[in-house]
Amino acid sequence: MLSTTCKYAVRAIIFIGMKGSEENRANARIIASELGIPMQFLSKILQIFVRKGLLKSVKGPTGGFYLAKNANEITLCDIVEIIDGKDFFETCLIGTGPCQSSSHKKEKCPVHDRYSEIREQVFQYFKSETIEGIIKRMGHDENILLKL
Repeated sequence: MLSTTCKYAVRAIIFIGMKGSEENRANARIIASELGIPMQFLSKILQIFVRKGLLKSVKGPTGGFYLAKNANEITLCDIVEIIDGKDFFETCLIGTGPCQSSSHKKEKCPVHDRYSEIREQVFQYFKSETIEGIIKRMGHDENILLKL
């Protein structure tokens, strides 16, 4: 349900959270190589996060990226909303536009009643799941990022 771009973004942010710091920045070429993400594509994703204030970057031979916030302050929802937008949490499962609640005059989509509760649970999970929590559960096995 997430776009490929968003999946790449989540993996890159986790990687930077594991490896990057203000003193030891994560190099985009290394991130691209380690995660198997095309370099030009990754660069565009990372620059979006810099503009949105999730990452900081330093140019030059020792440059790279690091988290602009603590990993416990960055949620999956932050990443998804930046890359895929809020539509991920609001759009109808079968693609008929925003899912209508029963208070709207328009007819509800055929999956609304069953899917709306699940969509809300997914939204709450994405709002509560932090990069720090994911990294802790991964331990030091960064190879998990390659399997995503």
